[in-house]
Amino acid sequence: MGSEIGKMKVVFPDESTLSLNDDLDLSGFKELGKYVGYSDLTEKEIIEKHPDTVVLIPNKVKVTSRIFESMESLQLVAEIATGYDNVDLRAARENNVAVCNVAGYAANTVPQHTFALILNLATKAYLYHNDVMGGDWAKSNSFTLLNYPAFELNDLTIGIIGFGTIGRGVARIAEAFGMKVLAYDIVEITGSNYTNVDLETILCESDVITVHTPLVEQTRNLIDAEALEKMKPTAIIINTARGGIVNEQALASALNSGEIAGAGFDVLTSEPPVEGNVLLEANNVMITPHSAWSTLQARQKLVDETIINIRSFFDGKPRNIVN
Repeated sequence: MGSEIGKMKVVFPDESTLSLNDDLDLSGFKELGKYVGYSDLTEKEIIEKHPDTVVLIPNKVKVTSRIFESMESLQLVAEIATGYDNVDLRAARENNVAVCNVAGYAANTVPQHTFALILNLATKAYLYHNDVMGGDWAKSNSFTLLNYPAFELNDLTIGIIGFGTIGRGVARIAEAFGMKVLAYDIVEITGSNYTNVDLETILCESDVITVHTPLVEQTRNLIDAEALEKMKPTAIIINTARGGIVNEQALASALNSGEIAGAGFDVLTSEPPVEGNVLLEANNVMITPHSAWSTLQARQKLVDETIINIRSFFDGKPRNIVN
């Protein structure tokens, strides 16, 4: 299949979800063949504009059964992300199209963002910033403002749900803060000094719970009302993985009632939240717009690894195949 390189049609239907002001080097895509990148194509536009596509490079665009059934030239869907829940894997298999992804590209980026959320909730820096910019500090009768309770991370317990590359990166940072680490995964934990504790221990003993597991049927609503009831009233929960792992309605209720102390989320069940979201009105929550993955270094690594995935596939040495 090596002869395909340089001649085939390669389409990136939602390039705008990855590139920020053309800050990425995409030249490797152009070397693969006839490369076309778009801001945001719909399913219909993908099929009608590029029926001869051989490689489709989606980030968040839905790759549906209709796409697989309509595009007879399609051989590879090269997901330019780790999560591939936007791809109909059954339809891919039925139409003999391979699907690959990029794992581990955010090994430093997402743990960094995770602790940005944790530290903001611990120090209330995001709230104090708003107070200062609003003039509250200038009106203070003291040298300081003491509006919010803050806490140290040292000696606290962090429970990490999902102990893959990102979870382990979070553990390393937590150790530097002097935190006790508990790890839980739906699969066996190997190659680590940490052992797999049960989820109930994570819920009951952790001061900080952070989610880093994929969204699959086994993890959907993993943290529900019953799970939240088991958490300490002083605990906070972080989710930089996928919306749907934590039940948002149950979390909003827990936050508003004071059942838990706070939450930091980078993901929601529906993104963007065009119809609103219960967490947007909840107490003691900090939300970022699914941006934990998006450092320049991580985005460029996504590009580079996707190019390697594509070249390897057509060299007869497929890698990172998920179907």
